[in-house]
Amino acid sequence: MLVVAAGKKVCAPLADVCAIAPLGASAGNRDHPAPMHIVRQESFAILRDTLRWRVAMVLCVLILLLMAVLGAVNVHLGIRDNSWLAAVVFVIDLCCIGMLLWLPKRQAGYLFFVVIVALLVMVVMYGWHHGRHMQHWAYVFPPAVIFLMPARSALVAMIAYGAYTSAITAALLPAIEVIRFASGYGLLVCFMFTYASLQESAASMLRFHSDHDALTNCLNRRTFNEALDEIEQSGVPAVFLLIDIDHFKSINDTHGHLIGDRAITEVAARLGRELDSGTPLYRYGGEEFSLLLKDVSLDRAQALAERLRRAVADGPLANLNLTVSIGVAVWPGKPAPLAEALARADAALYSAKRGGRNRVEVG
Repeated sequence: MLVVAAGKKVCAPLADVCAIAPLGASAGNRDHPAPMHIVRQESFAILRDTLRWRVAMVLCVLILLLMAVLGAVNVHLGIRDNSWLAAVVFVIDLCCIGMLLWLPKRQAGYLFFVVIVALLVMVVMYGWHHGRHMQHWAYVFPPAVIFLMPARSALVAMIAYGAYTSAITAALLPAIEVIRFASGYGLLVCFMFTYASLQESAASMLRFHSDHDALTNCLNRRTFNEALDEIEQSGVPAVFLLIDIDHFKSINDTHGHLIGDRAITEVAARLGRELDSGTPLYRYGGEEFSLLLKDVSLDRAQALAERLRRAVADGPLANLNLTVSIGVAVWPGKPAPLAEALARADAALYSAKRGGRNRVEVG
């Protein structure tokens, strides 16, 4: 069974790696259904937002303690301007704790680090205004901005902030002190940029393997289920195509599982070539795949199914004649149950099997 959903990516042969295509992109002048935009709350994003929120909460507590100590020390030493600064940061930090507890984690964690970055910019200027060098606080900026931006954008921000702090420090300290600060800060920027780049690469690789089937590089069952949830929530009418490789058990039993795997990847490749670059192909399980089309008429969906059927049957694989059976069903939208439409597509698929295979049936 094969499921395709618009707005995702198309699976490729085993030798190729799927790349995310822009939504709405077209592979040519063929009359393809319009891609469907599917919004997914990915598990890695949830983990990232939760981790950022937890780090923000820990930092809030540490900043409260630090500002309380610094405020007390500066009051004892009679450094009034620094004690006022510590008090202001203390109050802002208390507000941040309330924000972290009140707002959703994703929004609250992000806003906390925005506040930290703004404070770091302000602290350096405050020190210059009162004739006190505050460049030591600049070392907090790189790890803070990494929580806010992609690696390359963060690098630009870190360099700009370093130049800003160096210029202000140069007005207060000898040149050798500016050079020492810039050297240490520059090394920290290099380390933080390298770490952020590696983290982004690892996250991208994990997302790909989390979303894709290892054999065919098609999107996997979990991703298909998420697409179903999204279309059900939106209530927009859709058409399901369920596709199954004919006589697959016989292929495995006669020629072995390696040839069976080649048959699956070849079918996935032939189907993928007939779809535009914005229409994803899902491996539903075993020799089964599927397609989900939003706002597409039944006639257009049948025409696409026939084109997919012909594409698979056009050429043999070694000495195998590959064919597929396809079941098509329309979901009219809410309040009709989505599961009922999937059941009709599944029944149509097996009707095609019973009718001789290498057929398209509508349920």
